[in-house]
Amino acid sequence: MSYKKHESSDSDCDAKPAETQTQRAEIIGYSDNVSLGEFVCAIGVFDGLHIGHRYIIGQAVKQARSRALRSIVLTFDHDPDEFFLDASIRRKLVSNADRIAFLARSGVDAVLVLPFNADLALLSPDDFLDEVIAKHGAPRGIHVGANFRFGAKAAGTVDHLRAWGESHDCEVHAHILRASDKLPISSTRIRDCVQSGNIEQANRLLARPHYARATVVAGRGVGHDLGVPTANLELDEMLVRPADGVYFGVFAVDGGLYKAAISVGVPSTFAGTSSTIEAHLLDFDGDLYGRRIQLFFCEFLRPMQTFESVDELVAAVDYNIEQVRGGKIPENLSAFIEI
Repeated sequence: MSYKKHESSDSDCDAKPAETQTQRAEIIGYSDNVSLGEFVCAIGVFDGLHIGHRYIIGQAVKQARSRALRSIVLTFDHDPDEFFLDASIRRKLVSNADRIAFLARSGVDAVLVLPFNADLALLSPDDFLDEVIAKHGAPRGIHVGANFRFGAKAAGTVDHLRAWGESHDCEVHAHILRASDKLPISSTRIRDCVQSGNIEQANRLLARPHYARATVVAGRGVGHDLGVPTANLELDEMLVRPADGVYFGVFAVDGGLYKAAISVGVPSTFAGTSSTIEAHLLDFDGDLYGRRIQLFFCEFLRPMQTFESVDELVAAVDYNIEQVRGGKIPENLSAFIEI
């Protein structure tokens, strides 16, 4: 079959509210006993499952249905970056468990999860295609991003994949992904947005609010002393940390959604103390200490500021709380709670 290169139009990857399927796909752990038959697959890590990822997977599902074949996402139990990169530069948008759960609700028939280890990392591009992709079934379509790399030392390219597809009766679709601003869509771009405080852009590219999972821990008690009690949060180490500042967010706990004023960093008024993430929940009454929670970042309100007095700080916090109270909880959040 001939190689087909597809460049997604702006409308293909426009930011629309993310939809997740209520029916979960089968999650298959890779083994020698796996039998896939004829299938169409999308291959990738898919950190965050942004609108570009959804487009690639959607095209794989579309092709599979048109040929009455099984649609599959092929991914890894751990992001390969965790194997090769230092922990300080491999922060992720979502945990591996959440990433796989997202994929299981992306509309495919199955998610095949490969264990990323030293043996897999050493496979040449040809061996990866022959021993992993084709060994347990007959791929009739493969969908990837245009910058897809694979095999030992990332030596395999889309051109390599195209040549292999031509000799295996397999259409290869490489998608160039751009958003409505004509810039590329990638997990790296979204992580940069989160880390720079451009949370609204990150959310547009995700088509959902960026969220973090965290543990409620003991804090300094400053918020309580100021009359604004906060939950002090310890972010999962592998997750990207939002830029310092104050955010309108939503706190998910016990099946409920609560508006929250979120502070990331250290107010200059309390310079010298360590950076924290704190959330003041509106209309919530309960003990969260030691609990695991999910926190959505919906809007960046302001950077950290220097205040001349504690009274000025309290006035600013009160104003931010009123901003949060007037905010609207996004309609599609329930689909991403404890996904």
